[in-house]
Amino acid sequence: MFRLLAVDIDGTITDRERRLSLQAVEAVRRAEGAGLPVSLASGNILPFVEAAAVLIGTSGPLIAEDGGAIAIGREVRFLGGREEVDRALEVLRAELGVIETRSSRLRMAGATIERTVGVEDVRRVLASHGFNLVAVDSGFAIHIKEPHVNKGNALRAVAESLGISTSEIVAVADGPNDVELLRCAGLGFAVADSPEEVKRAAGRVTGLPDGAGVAEVVDMILGGKIKPSRVNL
Repeated sequence: MFRLLAVDIDGTITDRERRLSLQAVEAVRRAEGAGLPVSLASGNILPFVEAAAVLIGTSGPLIAEDGGAIAIGREVRFLGGREEVDRALEVLRAELGVIETRSSRLRMAGATIERTVGVEDVRRVLASHGFNLVAVDSGFAIHIKEPHVNKGNALRAVAESLGISTSEIVAVADGPNDVELLRCAGLGFAVADSPEEVKRAAGRVTGLPDGAGVAEVVDMILGGKIKPSRVNL
């Protein structure tokens, strides 16, 4: 049986305008009521994810900052830092005129910039200056972080802390910054309106977009239509 459901927020339990899907909220609460804890896994900052968890009603560990921060019970861990990221931001401002998002300065394990420039241009500048950093366009912002910071590595840390296997986890998401999460989970689902690269990473695609797709997955789990089928490390 599955022991955890990991769900992205923006574009997954919200629509593309970041409006919360009530259908997804109802589904998440059904899962929680049936004894399946739900973990929110977001690119946003930890206080945002904590507030969302309270309002939605989830009980699982929280993944924030694209895996750079995790909260398990009262314990908070940061899996990345900002020192090199801040140096890179100075260069990116000078060469591309990038603008940090409003939440960027509150981040502990990376930074986010507005999508006023292309992610390939950001990657080019980072590489040309020898920064050991990655840039990922989530569809809502461009995330700049250390290479090991991703939701997949965070999910492994969550599984280890809970004493479960990643094969016992289902993940539902929609963005390029969710690829590692979807690959790490025992079963990964991309919601129907995800980019093609995300669908390929997940291997499974819901019939419906965003929150309706989340509800679809929850109904399959609770109805016994999908079961753990592989062991992940």
